[in-house]
Amino acid sequence: MKKNYLFIPAFIVTFLFVSCLGKGKNEDYRTESALDLYQLEIPKYMTVTSGLNEDASMQFQNIYKETYLAVIEEPKQDFIDTFKELEDYDDSKSPAKNYETIQMNFFTDGMKINRMGEPQNLKINGLDAQQVEFVGRVPDIDFDIFYLMTFIEGKETLYMMMTWTLGTNESTYKETFKHMAESFEEL
Repeated sequence: MKKNYLFIPAFIVTFLFVSCLGKGKNEDYRTESALDLYQLEIPKYMTVTSGLNEDASMQFQNIYKETYLAVIEEPKQDFIDTFKELEDYDDSKSPAKNYETIQMNFFTDGMKINRMGEPQNLKINGLDAQQVEFVGRVPDIDFDIFYLMTFIEGKETLYMMMTWTLGTNESTYKETFKHMAESFEEL
């Protein structure tokens, strides 16, 4: 009988150890790429679409879970030159930070922002990045929308990764959105 008492705690410890080893496996994701420029991990429940943003090189959605992803890219030097000419580029900040500031101003224009987080400096697979999350409401839609926006500075390209869902789903999908952003890799 004493052997059974020792077996149960040993089994539980072994089970917990093996369970922790499974963390980080991406069984619920698949790797997708675009334009031979970049790749990232997408949840298997999301499907390719083309109607989210006409400028996006990658678009995925799940209309039942209300989860969306769109990635836009542009040549880094063109962005820098254009916004220096317009006197909107700040040389004291990184291209990723400038891109985040300018794109967020455009993106949130006309939106009612309910909550805005501070932009976070990140390194994503060795690339400088900025990430900001916020909840807002767009005209003609009566729901709060949670956005996680990630701005990534590649070697020659700047990327804007937009992920969003209903505000009520923020806690359900926020970590999934972060995983997608952190899996970004330039090819």
